[in-house]
Amino acid sequence: MKTKMDTKQYSKIAVLFILAIGLNPLVAQGVEQGDIKLVLRPNQKHEMRMTSKTNVSQTSQGQVSKTVREEIVEVAFHVQEVNPEGDAVMKVTFGKLKTKAQSPGGTLEFDSTKADANPGNPLAPMYNALIGQSFKIKVASNGKILELQSLDEMIAKMAEKMVAAEDKKMDKTVLQKLGTRKQRKEKIIKLLKMYYFGEEKIRTMMRGFIQILPSGPVKPGDSWESKIDIEYLQRTRINLKNTLKKHENDKAVIDSTYKTNPNEKPIRDKSNPNMVFTKIDYQGSAQIDKSSGWIIRKEVKASFSAESRLGRKTMPVSADIVKIIERVTSMTKP
Repeated sequence: MKTKMDTKQYSKIAVLFILAIGLNPLVAQGVEQGDIKLVLRPNQKHEMRMTSKTNVSQTSQGQVSKTVREEIVEVAFHVQEVNPEGDAVMKVTFGKLKTKAQSPGGTLEFDSTKADANPGNPLAPMYNALIGQSFKIKVASNGKILELQSLDEMIAKMAEKMVAAEDKKMDKTVLQKLGTRKQRKEKIIKLLKMYYFGEEKIRTMMRGFIQILPSGPVKPGDSWESKIDIEYLQRTRINLKNTLKKHENDKAVIDSTYKTNPNEKPIRDKSNPNMVFTKIDYQGSAQIDKSSGWIIRKEVKASFSAESRLGRKTMPVSADIVKIIERVTSMTKP
């Protein structure tokens, strides 16, 4: 039998438990809330693979031109240091690269694992020079890219390799017409920065590998925004809505979406003012390792329609993009 003392003690515990539930609705609803952020440690290494396929259709003077581009790139992120705020500096190294582009003009391929693959590809010297190159990136604990470091050094090394390749393959009289070795290198550096490896281009690529995370604790259903670049275009960004879909034992699932609002003004391409986007659709889903905040696997499907308007002429352009970002246990040797 319970004594009066036992009954009183039991009643106090019951009251405290009821108060706790009432004061904490998250407990009452059985909802898990917590931080999802990058927790990186020096010497950690994350090896990633991005597989993408892009279909582009362009209409000019009634003629439809279609291009299909497929690409596989492997990148290693090696954590160098982490400050007390959780900002991490990582060395980023390019590994395997495989591309295939099919257009009315023909097919161009490159495979870093095969010697002299598609030597007719005009971009092959640049791709070959990229393999094994590194730069550094500084990232906040919420995944925001704070700084790109030693990018100029990487580009200079690539240019040196490309000049050396020219020296081996081209006739000396032809090389003399192209200028001195120093002049050729400077021209290549300028081209690489302008069209392929400028800071904005590299940031765009890195945003695919590093998920933007919430700045504080979240529960399933909570959302936050992040900016991403429209594929293949510089400085033209959209605001993604990121939503924590669910917590699992060791991972979280984050959905990212964007859809053009017909009531909003059309988005203009900042690098080409004549290009106006009439429709943009983005759907992404990322599995995040809860212990580190790093991507386990991410799938993206995006599409856009645009018009290039020059005078009275309008040239429609549309693209469909599919991407998969995933971990690899050991990167393919270049």
